[in-house]
Amino acid sequence: MTGYAIVLASRELSRVQAVSTIASVAAASDVPVEVFATMEGLLPFEKETVESGDFEVGPVGERMLEAEDMDVPLFTEQFAQAKEIGPLNLYACEMAMDLMGQDLDDYVDVFDESLGVSGFLNRAQDKQVVFV
Repeated sequence: MTGYAIVLASRELSRVQAVSTIASVAAASDVPVEVFATMEGLLPFEKETVESGDFEVGPVGERMLEAEDMDVPLFTEQFAQAKEIGPLNLYACEMAMDLMGQDLDDYVDVFDESLGVSGFLNRAQDKQVVFV
């Protein structure tokens, strides 16, 4: 297997942030990563949500947003930076977007493209799949 394929189906900030951190470290280590944001995992990427900072948070996510003494980039920034330095692709689920009546313009500009499940699985066939 070469690299990781991460299925992000959670909208909880600490999980989305964890995926961006794992993907960033892997990409920086030249390990290929494919991230597929689907179902509720798409919600944190909505422009309106990012601009308002209205994320679903648990205790860790809440502390992350409140921490002034730690310089932790938000997942959107982390994904964008990682894509510049290593092999990282980020995909939005077409079916979930269709269900919500949205297209890529409704999300922050980090997605490479939208894909269906079969398209993602085709890209993930030689990778270790992780579900978050």
